[in-house]
Amino acid sequence: MQNNQIKYYFNLEKESLINAIKTAKKYIKVNAFLKQNNWLFISPLFFQGAELDYFFKIKKKNTNPKSKITELIFHKFYDLSWAASFIDGYCKRCKHIKPFLQSIEHSLILAFQRDYEGSIKTLIPIIEGILQQYLKENGQHIKKIYPTLIKSFEYLQKDLIESYKKNVSNYFDQNNSKIRFDTKQIEELIHLQSEYYQIWFSFLTEFIKESFYLVDHKVKNPTSQLNRHIIEHAIVANIDFNLENYIKVYFVIQFLTWIFLRREDNNQLNEIKGFRFIEKVISYKNIIQLSNKILYEKHLLLKEYDGYQPQLLKEKFTISFDKVLDKEEAIIKYKLLRKINKHLWNKKTST
Repeated sequence: MQNNQIKYYFNLEKESLINAIKTAKKYIKVNAFLKQNNWLFISPLFFQGAELDYFFKIKKKNTNPKSKITELIFHKFYDLSWAASFIDGYCKRCKHIKPFLQSIEHSLILAFQRDYEGSIKTLIPIIEGILQQYLKENGQHIKKIYPTLIKSFEYLQKDLIESYKKNVSNYFDQNNSKIRFDTKQIEELIHLQSEYYQIWFSFLTEFIKESFYLVDHKVKNPTSQLNRHIIEHAIVANIDFNLENYIKVYFVIQFLTWIFLRREDNNQLNEIKGFRFIEKVISYKNIIQLSNKILYEKHLLLKEYDGYQPQLLKEKFTISFDKVLDKEEAIIKYKLLRKINKHLWNKKTST
């Protein structure tokens, strides 16, 4: 193969990595801005390019950016098409995440029902479970959870770089002809890919070290700060279990899904099937609407307890759906099938 052709594909790959690093550096600036407003971590599956630009606009124009940030994040969280796509379009295809799907789904349902204590306490052990399973697969003996889990991020980065090295050493063009980069070119590409992953992992490790696994005596605000040990062992009372803190933990699950999809060399695009998409979005919508009808009953049960925050039950969220739900024919077919399946399910479970 001619050198100029090899050079062409090398420059193509290099330019792609440089652009990815430029985007990741945008996330650094956005993450620094979010940290100033008590949002410690962002997920590549949650925020996209247009939303990054919106954060920059908020930073320039708003005297109270915290409320605008929260509004945007809550709105995205209640985009039910996105929620459905994340669980079935991403998590379900990731072998390291798939064993925990039911629990992740359960935490999401609890959050939609405003049971933030239950949703947060459901997610926290899942994070540890995913990483411990990964470590065991790699022959790592787990003695103490915190230092071992921090080490797992180093192992994951090495795995990703090793995987990229194999791919770039066996590079094929669109005609399935092998492109043989020389050693120097491969090293340069690996260096760029390493820089890209280092940026992304820095967000996660910062959140883990500064909040999630921060040593108890260093926690400044134990009721509001997300700290695994304090939450799991109820070391202090009246912890702030709210939607904001749930989403911060949910970001970690999203990040791990993104990373493991890459490690497994899996497609990074949403692959939820059409019927399953409609089924999930409508079910989420029904759960939220039914839950809203019993919020007062929850208030009556909780009102006598110290630390009860009635405003959490009164929060208003704008629910949004994907355009596919506007397709009347698809909805009619789904509703008919739903009635049949519900009848069969009731008949089966009543015996």
